[in-house]
Amino acid sequence: MDLNGQAIGKRIRKRRKELGLTQLDIKAATGISSGNLSDIENGNRLPSASTLVHLSNILQCSVDWMLTGLSPHSENPCFSGIENTAARTLLQGFQQLSPRDQEELLEILSIKLRKSQLENTAKSSPLTNTAASDLVG
Repeated sequence: MDLNGQAIGKRIRKRRKELGLTQLDIKAATGISSGNLSDIENGNRLPSASTLVHLSNILQCSVDWMLTGLSPHSENPCFSGIENTAARTLLQGFQQLSPRDQEELLEILSIKLRKSQLENTAKSSPLTNTAASDLVG
């Protein structure tokens, strides 16, 4: 298989811009120098395996897609079955958070789910509306 450096660079640049990332953003997140990324995006250099993995994570796309453009999904496989745009956005955003922020977000989700469960229980309960709302509130 002959890898086309120009095509690889164009795909990487296009995806970076789709996500609104600068070369400096990539450098800050991955340690890949802007000069190295510029060389890759301009087709002057092929990315190393470790660079491909870093780019795959930050650009939320598969290594296969970056190299060949033939992957059935331009995003990471974990997003391939998700049709709901809001769910995709949440998952992509979650991956970009620090571990501490991810943990905090999961705690918020747990609180919201418990609240929703209480509300659903109150709606199906034979209690009066006032008594049910007292349980939730």
